[in-house]
Amino acid sequence: MTNRKKYAIIFLLAFSCLCYNLPYLSSTFYQQFLDAFALSNTQAGMLLSMFSLTATPGYLFGGMLADKFSPKKLILISQILTAVLGISMTFLNSYSLLLVCYLGFGVSTTFIHWSAMMKLIRAQASENEEGKAFGFFEFSYAIVGAIASYGILAAMDSIISMGGFRIVTSVYGVVLLVIAVLIAVLLKDVDKGISSDSFNVKMVGKALVHPVTWLNGLIVMGLFILVRGTSYLNPYLTSVFGASVTLGTSITIANRTVLRMVFSPLGGILIDRMKTPKFLVLTCAAMIALCVISIFVPNDSGHMTIALILVLVLISVLALSRSGMYTPIPEAGIPLEITGTAMGICSAIGYSTDLWLFTLCGNWLDQHGNSGYKYIFMLFIAGLALVIVSSLLLRNYEKKHIVCPAE
Repeated sequence: MTNRKKYAIIFLLAFSCLCYNLPYLSSTFYQQFLDAFALSNTQAGMLLSMFSLTATPGYLFGGMLADKFSPKKLILISQILTAVLGISMTFLNSYSLLLVCYLGFGVSTTFIHWSAMMKLIRAQASENEEGKAFGFFEFSYAIVGAIASYGILAAMDSIISMGGFRIVTSVYGVVLLVIAVLIAVLLKDVDKGISSDSFNVKMVGKALVHPVTWLNGLIVMGLFILVRGTSYLNPYLTSVFGASVTLGTSITIANRTVLRMVFSPLGGILIDRMKTPKFLVLTCAAMIALCVISIFVPNDSGHMTIALILVLVLISVLALSRSGMYTPIPEAGIPLEITGTAMGICSAIGYSTDLWLFTLCGNWLDQHGNSGYKYIFMLFIAGLALVIVSSLLLRNYEKKHIVCPAE
């Protein structure tokens, strides 16, 4: 298969990831979502905690699912189920039923979709080009996300006049159904030689005992404390420094889309040149410095420009580092037949932050007001320190077990 076809497949897979935009509308369009569903900060955090309650074990068992069944079929099922939940959300007037929907999102997205998609992406990567493959995926998903999110932001007035922000969930549902049709027609499944029809419980054991599975999981955990936590940079800029809601939302969308378009491919290239551990240590050290400075910025409108610059640089470096979240597993040479399981385990470890992060941060803001953001930045620092320690341990592993070029 030519490189052009491989990258076309990755680009198509990026469209399937719009299924994740639905549960995270509550963070991308933070204030609009709270107003539409009449929620407090703590309630909004609880929704994503419910999502994580099914998503976290879903990463683990979804990896096993991806190593046993057709990844393409799993992705199709995911798109359809998520679409049904999204359309249903538009018409819900009960917070309890909203919680049920978020529990369902954990099953329809992460459990069924994530590991199947990651396995298909790895199948497109040539040896020693995993960084480029995952970097291109981040780039592609950023393009798709930018079109979707900025499109919603630009049409906000029209959306509200049509029936309020709730209608966005139905729009996403319809889009996901269209994507399901495109995937069914255009996407080829992995070759039989790559698909693990011989999957058995021993594969789980192999993935569980491999140290890189756990080190990769801790790296994902540390980085995802920032990936998820940066959704609070929207209300941080608006509540503390008086930025407009539109500006705050634009920064959030830029974090999820535009900056990833620019920096993720660059991150992939750098990883292939210097390897994951060194790359992550450097980027995380830079982010720690930015967080420390942010803690000491005075909380008043006169310092909005400084805060805005710090936020933009922080999320830019984060976008650069994201390409290194899943490269340790292929970089360490974990066999492809257990890749889905290994990535499922490390994803379950990493994304377990969703079980507590949003509820904790929402509670800090409800209890401490604007001072709560200082606690959030301290949490960021702790997460980055975890990545640095895990990356150093990963570097030691690679020196002992892999022939690496001299640094």
